[in-house]
Amino acid sequence: YVDSVKDSADIQIETLSTVDYKTKIKVEMASGELPDVFTWWGGALLKDMVDSDLLLNVDDYFAASKAVSRDQFVDGSFGYYTLGGNTYGVPLEGTRSLFLANSELFKKYNLSYPTTFEELKACNDVFKANGIITLAIGSNGGEPSSFFYSELYNQFPGAAQELDTLSTTMKFDTDNALKTADAIAQMRDLGMFPEDTVANGGWSASLQLFVDGKAAMTYTYPWMFDFIPEDVQAKTDIIPVPMLDGAANNPADFLSGFTVYGFCINKASFNDPAKHDALVALCDFLASDQLTEALTQSGMVPDKKVDVDWSKAKPIMQKLMAYTEGTTLTAVHFTVIPDNATVNIFNSALDELFVGALTPQEYVSKVQAELDKAK
Repeated sequence: YVDSVKDSADIQIETLSTVDYKTKIKVEMASGELPDVFTWWGGALLKDMVDSDLLLNVDDYFAASKAVSRDQFVDGSFGYYTLGGNTYGVPLEGTRSLFLANSELFKKYNLSYPTTFEELKACNDVFKANGIITLAIGSNGGEPSSFFYSELYNQFPGAAQELDTLSTTMKFDTDNALKTADAIAQMRDLGMFPEDTVANGGWSASLQLFVDGKAAMTYTYPWMFDFIPEDVQAKTDIIPVPMLDGAANNPADFLSGFTVYGFCINKASFNDPAKHDALVALCDFLASDQLTEALTQSGMVPDKKVDVDWSKAKPIMQKLMAYTEGTTLTAVHFTVIPDNATVNIFNSALDELFVGALTPQEYVSKVQAELDKAK
């Protein structure tokens, strides 16, 4: 695409690690030098830019485009980028959660996949006795623990409503939040997690234990599919998260699914007559069916309504798309907590909960205290 427009537009592509990229964009925002178009997250990470009136309401882009329209996207996919009734990003990538089980380990020890917490505890007794980690889930900067927390949370009655209204109620300290933290503490005390949850936290380290056959189950997302060898994919099943005591919603009926990534448009650049047409054309390409279909090959679940031949995707991706048929998608705290400082505390305090440095009530109270500051 860059070559095709080189006579009319100078497009410079920059890629960095996630941490370096976030730092770069924040520095450029502060100095008034935001890129004309850039990929970014929604929710709390978007708020400062919106408050500073730096981003274009993407309805203005859709009004100018002859190739792309808002109704070409999956219902609800723009919610992550909507603040104060206006939308400031075009979603590129959706995602779905996966609870994975090593079928060979379950067969080896003559175990069935657990569907309840009691069954999970029974499996844990067997796996621990044989030196197998039951759940390869750690917490390093809240990864992947923060998403697993939300997955468990959504089992409880009224959880979806609490998440839907969190940005207005600013209330995290609920019975459901405490019950979820308590369930994690019980798993920790029963030795279900890796012994060092920080060193084995983060997406890669948690998944690697599963890939190496050292863990029976893990929790991950499609952006990690490139790190699962095909021989491991073949012996991996996607199963529901076991149902917790006191849960009202069967986890076999739902899973987390949300927009995770998209692009934003610099408002001043879009309103610059010298750049306007080139920006519309570039955004049309970024939001095209062609690019969307190509990105699915890397484990992306499209937010745009496109026909994808999933038979060409990785085996684990095919299993995921088959598993998601008929399931309801639920939100996660990461996308609905309205304040970035609270997101950081939500994540870092989970590290403390996983190692036992905080009690469940202390965890919930710590997050609520930070959220109260943002009111």
